[in-house]
Amino acid sequence: MSINRRDLFRTAGMALGVAGAGAFLSACGTSAPAAGPVRNTGVTTARPGGVLRAVFTGGGAAENLDPFGSGSPVDFVRSDVVFDSLFTLHAGEVVPALATGVEVGPGATSFTLKLRDGVKWHDGTPFTAQDVVYSFTYMSSADRAYPSELGRYFDFTAVQVRDPLTLVVPARQPIGDPALFLAAFPGKVVKNGAAFAGTTAIGTGAYQLTAFEAGREARLKRFEDHWGGKAPADELVLLSLTDPQAKVNAVVTDQADYAGDIPFTTAKTGVASADLEVRTAGEANRTAFGWVLNTTRAPFDDPRARKAVRLAVDRQALVDSVLLGYGVPGNDLLCAGAKYFSSRAPITRNVDEAKRLVAESGAAKTEVVIRTAEWEIGYNASTQLLVEQLKAIGLNARAEVVGPAEFFEPNAVAAANAVAFSSGGIPLTVMYGRLSAYPPLGLADEKLTAAFGTAVGSADEAARAQAWADVQDVMFDHGNTVVWGQADVLSLARKTVAGVDVRDQPKYPYLGKAGLA
Repeated sequence: MSINRRDLFRTAGMALGVAGAGAFLSACGTSAPAAGPVRNTGVTTARPGGVLRAVFTGGGAAENLDPFGSGSPVDFVRSDVVFDSLFTLHAGEVVPALATGVEVGPGATSFTLKLRDGVKWHDGTPFTAQDVVYSFTYMSSADRAYPSELGRYFDFTAVQVRDPLTLVVPARQPIGDPALFLAAFPGKVVKNGAAFAGTTAIGTGAYQLTAFEAGREARLKRFEDHWGGKAPADELVLLSLTDPQAKVNAVVTDQADYAGDIPFTTAKTGVASADLEVRTAGEANRTAFGWVLNTTRAPFDDPRARKAVRLAVDRQALVDSVLLGYGVPGNDLLCAGAKYFSSRAPITRNVDEAKRLVAESGAAKTEVVIRTAEWEIGYNASTQLLVEQLKAIGLNARAEVVGPAEFFEPNAVAAANAVAFSSGGIPLTVMYGRLSAYPPLGLADEKLTAAFGTAVGSADEAARAQAWADVQDVMFDHGNTVVWGQADVLSLARKTVAGVDVRDQPKYPYLGKAGLA
């Protein structure tokens, strides 16, 4: 099975934000000392009117308007305001959007989906169940390079339409909380018959597209008939840049009002303007940095060797040197901030015990290759530091540094002993589902498999919570994820920018309620 690179984009992010703006700031002259990242110090509600200009990391000529075919942060941000989902996530909880609710059928093998009445497409036509049926078929088509993962869980070929606002969807396995799946993967809805070969797109979102140039910018105007109420700004301009310094530069030189996911050096150095502030998305929206160990190959098929790595890592040193202190040590579990996440103290570093486990498991006999790329800035630096720490416990480790374009090449990932990885606080269902779908990134464990099945299939909240606790007990005890740090997600904004909201991940904020105060 190949790795769905588009979904790993969204899982792992494409931060370009751990280092990098120092050269630009030096070139601009002396900057004011930073007081530290803050939560928005201004008003939180934007006033009606005006133009909001925001800049995000782009994908160059590969950017496109297909919400299921694009893969850069600016693509995700644009899609979120042009197209609506059936459900969204807010603070880890499911929020109704184009759908108002679901009714789980007997045995959790199907669900009835109720749609919102009165929703209009940007061209004025009504939104109906047929649009949802088409969207399900479109996103999961085998002809797509990367079909939606929702097709693994639901049989979209057998959807039944009961009336214009009701449909029944069969599941391929028991799914106790289908709304969470539709919110988390996510299930964007496109118009019946839609195609995205040109520079136009019709959605139901808060903004409608007026101009698009891949790798440069998109211009959008407020959709006056949005079901969720009018967006505050008259116009939204989304700029696409690939260099982190250029994103900072765009705000400093008044080409943009907001830059998402900026370098930590900007926060450390500061910006020479009383009108700007470095913002943090907060503790609940940090990004986990670490590695996934390949348990299909020696030495990490042995839980003792996996434990040795965890004991060898100097988490605080990595936070201080790679994140410049903007974060906290990780506890080796992914999805911090998500519902059901197990908050427990990181394992205590113990080099002597790590050496003993290496010797006991015979791990020193195998070369340990750790695959990395500057997919996010900090991957390579942290991996090089890990290599030195692993050598100190007797492992023959080396970093395999490749380019971002080839980083997730499936055969190469399968051949490596470990791969650098990162993740925001996405639902545990998404993370563990994606890892288990690809054996070199998953953990073959009977207790884990059983607990995951219960967590996904149970309609009982208490049973789900206990199952997720069991999943994480296994991962903490002898799992294959090594999370060394939880990194703050930072942005640069004018103090008048308000209403920026986190729905899915903070690196791709929702701007449908954003504007200027």
